[in-house]
Amino acid sequence: MLNLRKNNLTLTKEQILDYYYTSCKNRNEFRVGLEYERVSVNSKTLKSAPYEDLRQIITHFAIIKGWGTLKDEGVTVGATSGSTSISLEPGGQFEVSLEPKKNIAEIEKEIGEILQLIDSIGEVYDVKFLPIGITPVSTYQNIEILKKNRYLIMADYLPSLGKFAPVMMRETAGVQVNCDYTDEADALLKLSVCAQMSPFLTGFFANSPIRNNRLCNYKSFRALAWHYTDPDRCGLFYNNLINWKPMYGFEDYVDAILDVPMLFFERCNKRILVNGAITFKEFLKYGYSGYSAEFLDYKLHASLCFPDVRLKNCLEIRNHDSQNIELSMAVCAFYKGILYNENAMQETRKYLKKLSLENINELAHKAARKGLDFSVGKECAYKITKKLFETAREGIGEDERHYLDLPIAMLKDKKCVADKVLENNITGGRELVQYLNNN
Repeated sequence: MLNLRKNNLTLTKEQILDYYYTSCKNRNEFRVGLEYERVSVNSKTLKSAPYEDLRQIITHFAIIKGWGTLKDEGVTVGATSGSTSISLEPGGQFEVSLEPKKNIAEIEKEIGEILQLIDSIGEVYDVKFLPIGITPVSTYQNIEILKKNRYLIMADYLPSLGKFAPVMMRETAGVQVNCDYTDEADALLKLSVCAQMSPFLTGFFANSPIRNNRLCNYKSFRALAWHYTDPDRCGLFYNNLINWKPMYGFEDYVDAILDVPMLFFERCNKRILVNGAITFKEFLKYGYSGYSAEFLDYKLHASLCFPDVRLKNCLEIRNHDSQNIELSMAVCAFYKGILYNENAMQETRKYLKKLSLENINELAHKAARKGLDFSVGKECAYKITKKLFETAREGIGEDERHYLDLPIAMLKDKKCVADKVLENNITGGRELVQYLNNN
């Protein structure tokens, strides 16, 4: 039985809002962050790599680099140095999270050095890391989940709400870009613009057409899996914020997060399970089982909400399948060109508004299935996306425009990333890996 009694509150909405206010930055402080995942497979069988091999790779990497290891109740889950880390996702996907950089060349250099070392260590254990959106052979039924408490709780709860939650957790890998904001109006405008662009970027960077060792009839099965994970915390559950208005502020976003059911919170290294019994708004008002809400509870709860575009101490844009490094740098360059150039952002907003994008979630589902082979009214999605990339190219500095040359060339040919795979008549996992090795 729930214990929803009034407590002496230790957290207020004003304190939550202050977190976002204090995260605002001057334009000269703007940086771009990258969180880059790859799926981990055995190089001989192409089945999902076992945890013990991944643990050894992390341990050796940490020793060579002089990094500290990250553990969750004795389970090795990553390694870190300052604000940069490597870590394991629920199904053993390997993530590199970089300290934000001012220039994309800096991102490219650092991630290249990290991946080169990880790949060379992986060869010793017959482990290969693939820059694709979903495991090509193993499915969630035979992928061991990482014994990290957060993941175990999610694995128990999410499947009750979304049929593809296990797929999302254990099979998929993506690219996330983090960008800064100046104030609440800027943050909410960027959130809105990125949400409206999301189906087209999902469609272009679709890179998961092979699953269970065969074609799966979706160009981004990863995007499909996220669509059917949890409607309360995934997709774009803050629909009212998509059409930006000048009066929108941090409170509008926070209210959406507060309405999401809670999974758990922590006290003295103990996890108190909530499993959706109350929203964070109710926790804030009444407490739960004698505990009052604290700020770290909110940060944890916000991190367990997974919209395509998420607001934290920066803007996190999360709706891209994993890519090779060249195209991952294009993801970074795209958002830098749009979001860090006021003219480019306003031009993009006006252009998308003209298209009357009424149902972004419906377009996102089309993008998952068809890549960019769909239309919005009379406009072809390839043409819309090409326009967005050209605007980004104009908005970014001349020394970084070359990062967008490949996507624009592909869009001129009406190709998304998955189209390049499919045109090579790839129908299974081993053919896909051979293609990735050559490209």
